[in-house]
Amino acid sequence: MTMADELEKLHRLLQGGAITQAEYEAAKAHLLGAGAALPGSSLAINRLRLSDGDKWIAGVCGGVAALTGVEAWIWRLIFVLGMFLETISIILITTPVVLPVLAALDINPVWYGVLLTINLELALITPPVGMNLFAIKAVARAPMSEIIMGVVPYVGLLIFGLALVLLFPSIALWLPSTMSYR
Repeated sequence: MTMADELEKLHRLLQGGAITQAEYEAAKAHLLGAGAALPGSSLAINRLRLSDGDKWIAGVCGGVAALTGVEAWIWRLIFVLGMFLETISIILITTPVVLPVLAALDINPVWYGVLLTINLELALITPPVGMNLFAIKAVARAPMSEIIMGVVPYVGLLIFGLALVLLFPSIALWLPSTMSYR
């Protein structure tokens, strides 16, 4: 069954009164989003691995930059992407590229995961496309400028938390180490 068939079924349900216009639009958006994300991410991951692109990226980044330079580049890239893309897209786009680099530099993947989560949360509340800002606007019915001013303290706290975990990786790695993670 193709995407067009699924959309046609949705349209018939709408015409028959089984679903509302809002439900139809939401289902259509989710269906199109899922249909677009899956092939794109699998194509990117497989193409990178088949062409040994992951090894090439790890070699270039490992040889060119110091550890802190690579970390700074990765976090800036993820933060900027987070302003324009949703989190799952960022994870699917960056992980196949970043993980070989981290492995080449002997960076703990759990630590990376914690930092990625903090950074993505930070991106969700920063303009221009901070998705959580629009969700708050829909619920609170307040002007966007007021909402942005309201999240400024949280942005500061998230940056502080990100800096702490960057400077002291044991903060993120203590709990996994108690569970026999190496």
